[in-house]
This record gives sequence, structure tokens and C-alpha cells, in this order.
Amino acid sequence: MASWRHIADKEALEKFSDDVGSLWCRPVTVLDCPPDSFTFLRDFVHPSVPCIIRNAITDGALHLTLDDIIDRVGEAVVLTVDVTPDGHGDCVRDVLDSSNNITDDGKSLHRTETIRQMFVKPHEQQMSIAEFRHLLRKDNEFDKCNNNRSEEKLATFPICNNAPGSFSDGQIINTSKQSPVVYYSKQCDCLRTEMKELFVTKIFPESFPFAEEAFGTGPPDAVNLWIGNERSVSSSHLDHYDNLYFVCSGQKEFVLNPPADHLFLHEREFPCGTFTPVEAEVNNGFEWAVTVDQNDNGSDSPEEARTKWIEPDVTKDNSDKFPLLSMSHPMKVLVSEGEMLYIPSLWYHRVTQTCETVAVNYWYDMKFNSAHWCYFNFLQQLSRSQN
Repeated sequence: MASWRHIADKEALEKFSDDVGSLWCRPVTVLDCPPDSFTFLRDFVHPSVPCIIRNAITDGALHLTLDDIIDRVGEAVVLTVDVTPDGHGDCVRDVLDSSNNITDDGKSLHRTETIRQMFVKPHEQQMSIAEFRHLLRKDNEFDKCNNNRSEEKLATFPICNNAPGSFSDGQIINTSKQSPVVYYSKQCDCLRTEMKELFVTKIFPESFPFAEEAFGTGPPDAVNLWIGNERSVSSSHLDHYDNLYFVCSGQKEFVLNPPADHLFLHEREFPCGTFTPVEAEVNNGFEWAVTVDQNDNGSDSPEEARTKWIEPDVTKDNSDKFPLLSMSHPMKVLVSEGEMLYIPSLWYHRVTQTCETVAVNYWYDMKFNSAHWCYFNFLQQLSRSQN
């Protein structure tokens, strides 16, 4: 458990929190049309302030559903889909680490089970876009009768101690009674690579000139397509990109935190793992475990991969376990069809959907030769003392 005493005295932190709130905690500005590059730079990019822009795309992808996409590219296009047992991928959760140990007399086995925390990534499954649609809407049917998932504690899944998909004798496997949750969130410029059949139809702009000129870092590094529903949740994280996020259909729910909240979000380092379905095909079974990710260091004993991540859910009251979280400034923003959210670089964002939603985002590289990055990097160094 982190303590504010490791960073500064409580009065100083509370004053800093008040200053952050005064600077950034305001209703998100909604613009009825794209601004000129100078206005965008002056009012939003330079002060690092989010905004919603309407009418940024006036034709083509203004309204685009999953059915529309399939009509354009056909049912056979293969997607790399994120699959999880409960919709929570790329987040910190409890895992069960169990092992069989020989007793001192060497005559029997003694089973040891330990709960530990791990950053768990989704399982990646290749499937046709038609199969993806079927699984996505199967999720929706389940959720109509199970709409309180946000209040539930994340389930604990066992670590797979052998090869992926195999388990030692007596190892308990978490069996889910519900359909697996699918989410198309490939990133890595997926709209221009994996879904290039859609991008070449020219319904999406290649860039937004007013933003590209304001950012001053050239064309977008990546253009990504996102398709999911309310069962998928992306935990709070940041990107080293200026982000333009356009909703083609449905509605996105963002919870934003300014970069200065870094001190209050309890980020620390965790070992990494990946969800592994026991069955060869996720459509045939709902039993899951977690495979530990390892770094290939060239030795016979590879090390566990590790990453820094935010442990608490910023939408819940976790002040007993995470005392600094109460000083943070989460801001809920709903982005509807035809609207584009500007998320400045280094802003934390937790993301979900209120219904089946199709969206596209443009990542423009941030400027690292800036006071903005220097200040944030300083906060990162300060927060290391929490751990």
C-alpha cells in the first residue's frame, strides 16, 4: 500500500491536487465544427486540454456500423480479435499460482497455492469478421440479463504452469458460465494494414489538416479501428500520442485523468501474463487460465516479463486501499456518433462502450522536446518512491 508520506507531506499534496483541479477540471468544450490550426493549438494542444469536435468527418464514415463494414469488405476478412472471459483485458488482477512440492520425507506431494497480482493481457484469436459479429452479439444477448457486471470483483484465474493450454494434475481451472467477450482493438495501425480493404474505400480521411499542422509532428503514426460493446473495458492508461478519436456509430465512455494525476494513480510494476483458453477454439469452451509472459534473455532461465500499470479502477471508491486516489480528478466524457474526442498526449483514459460501437482513432506522435514531457517525466521519477 502506497503512502503519501513517501512523496510529500499531506498538505502539499492536497494543495497540488487543488491546483490540478483548478487548471483541468472543467466541462469538456464541445466545438460544432473543426477549428483552424491556430485556434486548436492555442486553446487545446498547447494547454493540454481535451475537447469534443463535431462534423470533423462530414461524409463516408459519419455513420458506419459493423454491418456496414461487412457489406463493404465481405464476411471472409480475417481479424485478430482480443478475447477475454469477462471483458477486462490489459488490466491488473489476481491470479492463482499453484505448484506441487515434494514433502521433506520425499514420499508425497504437497500443494501450495498463492494469490498474486499480475498484468493480464487478452488472448488474441484470428477469426472471420462474420464470426466476430456473431460472438459480439452473443455477448449482447447475455448482457441483457446481466447488467451489473461493473460492480463485480474481477474473478481470479489460475496460472498455467506448463505449456500454454496444458495443466498439471489437480490444477484448478476457472470455468466461466458465460460467453467469452470479444473486442476488436488490434491497434498497430490496423485500419491501414489488417483492415486495409476498408481503408482503401476512402471513407476515412488520411489525416486532419488542422490537427496535423497544430501538432507539428507530421502525418498520423497509426490509424486504428475499434469495434466492441459494453462488456469490454480498457483500464486506465496513457499513450505517447495526441489522439483524435472519432465515433462512427454507438457511443464511447471515457474517464479522463490529466497527466498531473500520475502521483495519485498508484502506478507500479507488475509481472505480465496472457489469458489462455483451455479449449483449442474459444467458441467451443469457456475454461480459462493465465500463461506467464517471459522475456527472452538468451539464457536457459528466461525472466518474467514486467510492465508498469495502474492497479485501481478510477471509477470506484478504493480510498481505503489506495489513499492517494481520492486526490485524483477523473472526468467522465461520453462521445456519441459523429463526434470526435481530442485526447492530449499523456492523458490517462479508461474506455468502454454503452452499446455496440464502431470507432476509428488517429495517433499523432507527441513532441518529446517539450516542457510538458519534462514535467511529466519528473512526476514519474517522484512516484517511484511510492513503491
